[in-house]
Formats: sequence, C-alpha cells, structure tokens
Amino acid sequence: MKERILTVGVAILLLIVSFSGCIDEKSKLIYVDDDGGADYTQIQNAIDNASDGDTIFVYNGTYFETLVINKSINLIGESKDKTIIDCQKSSEINQTNIILINADSCTIKELKIIGPGTSSDMVGININASNNTISNNIILKNYKGVYIGRDSKNNNVSWNTISNNLYGIATSFSDNNNISKNNISLSSFYGIYLSVSHTNNIFDNTVSYSDFYGIRIKASENNKVYGNTVVDNKHGVYLCCGSGNNIIYYNIFKRNIEWNAHDDVYNQWDNGSVGNYWDDYTGEDDNSDGIGDIPYNIPDEGGDIYNEDRYPLMNQFDI
Repeated sequence: MKERILTVGVAILLLIVSFSGCIDEKSKLIYVDDDGGADYTQIQNAIDNASDGDTIFVYNGTYFETLVINKSINLIGESKDKTIIDCQKSSEINQTNIILINADSCTIKELKIIGPGTSSDMVGININASNNTISNNIILKNYKGVYIGRDSKNNNVSWNTISNNLYGIATSFSDNNNISKNNISLSSFYGIYLSVSHTNNIFDNTVSYSDFYGIRIKASENNKVYGNTVVDNKHGVYLCCGSGNNIIYYNIFKRNIEWNAHDDVYNQWDNGSVGNYWDDYTGEDDNSDGIGDIPYNIPDEGGDIYNEDRYPLMNQFDI
C-alpha cells in the first residue's frame, strides 16, 4: 500500500495542469493505486466515476487494462517509467485501443503504455476528439503508437518516447494538430505518417531507425515540417499522392540508408532564406554564410527533379 504523499515533481505537474485551465474549482482529484489504499484500484473504474474537469492521478504500478475516455478529464501517472498500462493480460485484449479518447480537452501524461506487438491491431492512444494533450508518455509495441483520427483537430502530441510500433504517430483526415518534440524510433513502417491531413505542424521531433520512411506525407497539404532530425531510417521523408503546398525547412537529414527525400508533387523545401541540412550535399559555400551556393535537388520516385532546397545548410544545428 502506498502512502498518499505526492512528490514535489508530481505536485508541480498538477499545479501546471490546474493553472492551464484544465482543473476548475469544482473538479476533483481522484487517486488510483493497483495495491489498494486509494479511491480505486483500476483506472477505468476511476474514469467511469469521474466528471468533466476531474484529474485522475495514477500511482506507480502495472495496470492490465484498456481504457475508454468519454469525459474531459486529466489522466496523469506518477512516473512515466513506472506507471504502466499493459494490455497483454487485460480482459479486454480483444479491443483495438489501449486508450481511446472520445472526449475533447483531455490530458494524458506520465504513463508507459505497452501493447502486444506490431502484429496486432492495437493502438496505444487513439484520439477521436479535439483539443487534447498527449505529453511525456512512453508508448511501445503497438500497431500505431498514437493515432489522430477523422475530424480530430487542435491536438498536441509532444515530448513522448514512441518506439517499436508499426507506425509511431499517424493521422487520417485530421487537421490543425501539433506533433512536436517526440522521440520516435524503431518503427516497422513509418515514424510519422500524415494521410489526408492538412495544416498540421510537425516540429522538433527526432525520427530514427524506421524500416521504411521516417516521415511520409500522403494526400496532405499545407503542413509545416521544421526543426526535425530524421536520421538512420531506410528513407528520410517522402511526399506523394497530391501532397502539395507543404513547407519543409530547417530539418536535419542524415544517415538515411537509401535516400534523404523524395517528392512526387510540388512543395517548398526552404522558408525563403533557410533550407535543410543534408549529409549528402556536395555543394560549396564560397562566401561562408552557412548556405550552400547551389540548390539541393530533391527527386521524385522516378528520379525526375521537380523540387529543390534553394538554401541548403552547410552545418548541422542543435534542436
């Protein structure tokens, strides 16, 4: 049995959530402890008995559950390394989501979410709503680590460690989301995948060791991709199938095995003054301004050149 003493870090986290407007004066703080000694021993029971605006604090432990969230709540673990939701022994293993969010304005933080493996249909966190925050979690061994579904807008997915999934983060028919500061690695297919999703921001992520593409953008327009490190993937970034009017700049592309970038449509690969760092760029910088003197060509899948980075960076930068 655990004592109900919040660590300084957790107390600060709850204060941040409170001041962000997620907790109002009428909201409750509900405790979950798999060892007993709290309000509930199962997270779903706490969710079922919560109201909009409540915060559910989950003590360290392993919870063999899948969750459905139909209320605007905050779900916060004590520690993302030790507050574990493991679906493998859950009685609901036939479900296809470990956490399904059907309500707007939820916060999910400080959890380790473990799926049954990439051969399953399991989604770590399925966002089926808008204005949600998914932050500081570890998400492992799923078909999709985080999925932002149809008509789900203005969600923020940030500061997560997402590894060993088929897809790290995927969107479909979903606009105006922010995907930022995540560490996405060892994806069997794609690290980040946008499908028919527009005006999203993908920035400051590290995407590595994907078996196919670090980032793939399909039938998606007006997205911004900047400040990312795309490294050690089979392929770096690929835009296809009507994905036009996207802007890709101030990224690092290096050690991607077959190629760094392909673009089958027309997109902008710099912001008008700053492009990307390419480890296979062979141009010179005679005036020492940090920008290559000739553009970096970006071919399509057939090898034809329709796009170029006009201002390739000569040196890497720190994100």
